[in-house]
Amino acid sequence: MPERKYYKRKCEYWLIISLARLARLIPRRVGQSAFGTLGGWMGRLLKKDRQRAIDNLAIAFPQSHLMVREAMAAAMFKNLGRNIYDFLNLKNAPANHLQSLVDHVRGMDHFQQAEALGRGVIVITGHIGCWELMPPYFVTLGYRVSVVARRMRNQRLAQELIAIRASVGVRTVDRDSSPRMMIRSLNRGELLGVLIDQHTSVSGAYVPFFGRPAFTPTGVAKLAILSGAPILPMADFSNSSGKHTIQVLPPIVPPEDPADKETAIREVTTECSLAVERLIRIDPKQWVWFHHRWREPERTNVEYAKSA
Repeated sequence: MPERKYYKRKCEYWLIISLARLARLIPRRVGQSAFGTLGGWMGRLLKKDRQRAIDNLAIAFPQSHLMVREAMAAAMFKNLGRNIYDFLNLKNAPANHLQSLVDHVRGMDHFQQAEALGRGVIVITGHIGCWELMPPYFVTLGYRVSVVARRMRNQRLAQELIAIRASVGVRTVDRDSSPRMMIRSLNRGELLGVLIDQHTSVSGAYVPFFGRPAFTPTGVAKLAILSGAPILPMADFSNSSGKHTIQVLPPIVPPEDPADKETAIREVTTECSLAVERLIRIDPKQWVWFHHRWREPERTNVEYAKSA
């Protein structure tokens, strides 16, 4: 590994460790305020990320005024800081603390409908609110939960994130591991959480997202069709009280033994993408807008065709 990358990853690791130690030393109300301020500073410092967020907001909301988009981007960074504070405090958190952070679950009947099918549940979400809070919260309700995560280049940081999840009863499954492991998890009636709102180096398709084609992973659709498990769109939203609300949308039930599997995969992936969009529209400032979500189809199609 080049020396520059080595020190960069080492700095990333110790920055997160230091922030985690700080977060655990200060009361929650003070911590959320301080980390919200820190998020605001980072938004001003990271000019490229702020500009990409503003540009992406223009794609999603083309009629919005520039001043509105700038304000939404600023609010997003502050909100991200507050949610990072809550995430860093998850390690070894007792069940009563985790439950106290969530004041309401909207659409719990949709969750019960999906779970009643007895095939496990694939939970899809995006980088909305404190997305890492939902898995341990459902663990406190008595469910077994695993989350699918990509491999990180910074292995020390990856191990720390896995340890945080494990400390509150959440298992981490490598995104590149065999689908059989995920199917076994679903067959046991577990919840399997997957983030599907980023353009990543996996099998995928261009489907509508805020009215524009966006490369979206098709793995969830394939897994659902293969296992028969329903897909449940869900997201966390922090609110003005400092607590969180979890919103659950109606389940997406995959077709059984479709005649045209490729078409079925694309249709289910489209439903998933539109469901995540619907969640983001509930409170747009809660989504991480600085990801390069809409990329040129021609160039990336060539890349993925070569890697297939």
